[in-house]
Amino acid sequence: MIRRRSFNAGLLAATSLPMPGLIRSAGAQNAGRKGGDVVMAQQAQPPTLDAQTTTAQASRNITLHVYESLFTRDEVSNPKPELAEGIDMAADGLTYTIPIRTGVKFHNGKILTSADVKASMERYARVGGSADVLKPVAAYETPDSKTLVLKLSRVFPGMLEAISSPRAPFVIMPEEECGKPAGQAPMIGTGPFRFVEYRPDSHVKVARNDAYVPNTSYEKRDGFTGRKTPYFDSVTFRFMPEGGARTAGLQTGELQVLEALDVAAAKRLKDDANIKTYPMLPWAFMTLMMNNNWGLTANVDLRRAVQAAIDPEEIMAIATDGLYRMDPAWQYPGTNYYPGIDGLDAYKQDTAKAKKFLQAAGYNGEELQIIADSSFKAHLDAATVAGEQLKAIGLKVKLSVMDWPTVMATRSKPEGWNLWPLMMGIEPYEGPYNVVGFFAGRQKVQIKEDPVLEEANAKLASELKLEDRRAAVKQFQNRMYEQAISLKVGDVGIVQATRANVMGYAPYRIPRMWDCWFA
Repeated sequence: MIRRRSFNAGLLAATSLPMPGLIRSAGAQNAGRKGGDVVMAQQAQPPTLDAQTTTAQASRNITLHVYESLFTRDEVSNPKPELAEGIDMAADGLTYTIPIRTGVKFHNGKILTSADVKASMERYARVGGSADVLKPVAAYETPDSKTLVLKLSRVFPGMLEAISSPRAPFVIMPEEECGKPAGQAPMIGTGPFRFVEYRPDSHVKVARNDAYVPNTSYEKRDGFTGRKTPYFDSVTFRFMPEGGARTAGLQTGELQVLEALDVAAAKRLKDDANIKTYPMLPWAFMTLMMNNNWGLTANVDLRRAVQAAIDPEEIMAIATDGLYRMDPAWQYPGTNYYPGIDGLDAYKQDTAKAKKFLQAAGYNGEELQIIADSSFKAHLDAATVAGEQLKAIGLKVKLSVMDWPTVMATRSKPEGWNLWPLMMGIEPYEGPYNVVGFFAGRQKVQIKEDPVLEEANAKLASELKLEDRRAAVKQFQNRMYEQAISLKVGDVGIVQATRANVMGYAPYRIPRMWDCWFA
C-alpha cells in the first residue's frame, strides 16, 4: 500500500541545514531579455562530458546546463523535484513511486517518458559515478508512461538524498542512448541549453534550448532546479587554468563570468565598477588524500607522521589567500550531521610526535610522491606548503605537477602516488553520504578498504533514526583521524565574478547561466 507523504516535511526531515554564507539570494527573476553570447571561464578541462560517470566539477559546470535529473538540490541543498512531480513512499520504505512531469522534451524533440527514466537509472547503476547508492534497488518498474517505481530490497534512508545528488548527477537521457558505454553517449538532455561543440584544450559551447519546458510548479530558479529561463543565445565554457589570464579576460571584457576569481585579484578589483564579485564561505573542504595501499603511505605510522607534521593553518592561509576558516570536522557546523571536534588533538601540528611516528614506521629515506594539478592554484599551493612541512621532519619529498585530467587518471591507480591535495566541494555541501562514501563502498579514494569506514557507511545507509546516523558520521570521523586515512585541512571559500553588465546572476555550486542576461 502506497502512502503519500508531504515531500518537504516528510522526506526532508533529516536533510542538512543551510550553511551560513554559502548561498546568496537568488535575486531578480524572469525580468531579463534574450540575446547575446556569454563566455564563462573555468579552471579545468572536463575529463568527460558523460555526466553520469564523473564527479569532476569541470564537467558538472557544463553538463548541468544540458541535462536534468528526477530530483536535484535547491538553494540550500534540500532535495527537490526537477523532472519528477514529487514522490510517494510506502509505509515500509521499500517502494518509491515517482510521477514524472508531462510534456518535457529532449533536445532531439522526443517527449520524455518513464521508459527513458528507467533506462537512464539502469545505465547509472552500471556506469554512474555514485552507482553504489542504487544497490538497494531490486527493480525499476514503469506501470505507465509517466510513472517510475523503485522497488528496494532493503530500507535505505538516504535514497532521495542519493538520487538528488549533483555530484555525479543522475541525469536522464533518451532510452535509445542508454546502452552506450561510458563516454560514448551523445549529449542529449532536457535542460535549458543544448550541446553545440567540444574543442579539447579550448572550450565547450552550448546554445539556448528554445523548446525548453520549464517546471511551472516553481516561481523562480531554486538551486539546480526551479523555473529556469535561458536568456543567452549561447554559452561558451572556456578552459583557462591560469588565474592571471582569467582575471585579465574579465577586466578586458573577453570573459563575462568566472567560475573562480583569485582572492588576491578580488581584493584588488573590489572597487572596479565594471566587475561584480561574489565571495562564498564555506565552499569546500581542503584535504590531503593519502594512498593507503601503496608505498610509504601504506604504513599507518608513516601516515600518522604526515598528519602530525602538517600545520593546517599555514596551508590554508597560503592556499586560499586568506579566504578560509579552520575546522577539522568532516561535516559543516550547523548541519544535522555535524560530529563536533571533541578529541581531535591529531589536528594540531606536533613535529616531535611526527618524528617519533616516522621512526616507528622504519623510514629509511624513501621518496614520498605528491601529485598536484596546475589547474587549481589552491591545490598546487597546498601541495607545495605540505611538502616543505614534511621535509622539515626528515621526509624526502617529490612533487609532480600535472594537468587536472592527468591527476585524476593518476590518483585512480592503486600505486605511483602517496599524497594528493583536493578541494572536496560538492560532497560536504550535500551532507554525509558522499563524504563517507568517498572513502567507503565503491569510491575508496584512499584505494585500500578500511573495515571501520565500511561499517560506518553501512550504518549511515541503513539506520532509520537520525541519531544513529549521526553516530555513524562520528565513527567515520574518529577513524579518519585515528588511522590518518586522509587529512581534513580546513574550509575553503571562493569568489565567483561577472562583468557588471551581467544581470540576475546569483552564485551557486556552478555558475548558472540560466535566469541571467546582459543589461
